Amino acid sequence: MTTVLVTGVGSVLGSFVAGILATQPNMRVVGVGRVAPEQTPANVEVRVCDMSGEALLTMMRSSRVDAVVHLDISGEEAALPYEIPGRGNVYRAIEVLGACHAAGVQRIVIRSSTLVYGARPDAPAFLPETAPLAISAPAGLLQDYIEIERLAADFKARHPDIRITMVRCAPVAGNGVRSPVVQFFSRRPAPVLAGFDPRVQVLHIHDAAVALALATLNDRVDGAFNIAAHPPLLLSQAILLSGGQPLPLPALVFQAASLLAPGRSLVGALPFPLEYLQYACVGDIRRAACELHWEPQRRPDETLRELAAVQT
Repeated sequence: MTTVLVTGVGSVLGSFVAGILATQPNMRVVGVGRVAPEQTPANVEVRVCDMSGEALLTMMRSSRVDAVVHLDISGEEAALPYEIPGRGNVYRAIEVLGACHAAGVQRIVIRSSTLVYGARPDAPAFLPETAPLAISAPAGLLQDYIEIERLAADFKARHPDIRITMVRCAPVAGNGVRSPVVQFFSRRPAPVLAGFDPRVQVLHIHDAAVALALATLNDRVDGAFNIAAHPPLLLSQAILLSGGQPLPLPALVFQAASLLAPGRSLVGALPFPLEYLQYACVGDIRRAACELHWEPQRRPDETLRELAAVQT
């Protein structure tokens, strides 16, 4: 019997992943989170706690956990009923990694984002998992992902015997969930940089859940995997498919948005640095297909049309 602990079980993605894992033979699934899921997946043991390192360690030891799937990331799912201020995502990752080491857990799967590579003009058309990560980003969800990736890399260097799999998901949508990037796509208007139309990726939340479950079930894989629907879309296409309306603006308007009220009203809050409106950040998903045997079941246009239909 293999015991897997899934953090963030109160989220839509966490609930889906726990439910998929619980259907596997000889698999015991313990779901933990700061809130319980609206509907508890069948055969999943749900525990609600404060997600402190001490509470997690006690749970891991008492349940004799073999693997941990860390999905407790605030700010990714608009459907979540809570927000954690400050750097809660980074602190929780530290607590999870520390508890895993103390409890002797040998396998850790962590959700990340394809956006961690950054958007730059010299990037290849499809970024492999070996591409360098962005140096930094403004404080927020993207910066949290970059810091969590660095934490995991440092942890792996100190504990090479522990397998760590980073599952870098493209922005997700579906089942009432809209990542901040997808929320941006559906804005009316959605400000875009005049003269640029970079390619973007999205991912249906069911496909994300399957990829995370496959990464957990495969005890031979290690390292990072890009997960995204294929093919990429142009930014303008993604906005129109989502029910939004692109509004081309000159760079000067974006630069002045932090200083002048008219610019702020047009631009609003961007879920990423301005560079992502100029250059593509598209992950190569071939490693996931080859090693995880994962293939997206929803095309990106289908996922975004589903979002637009819900909003009308």
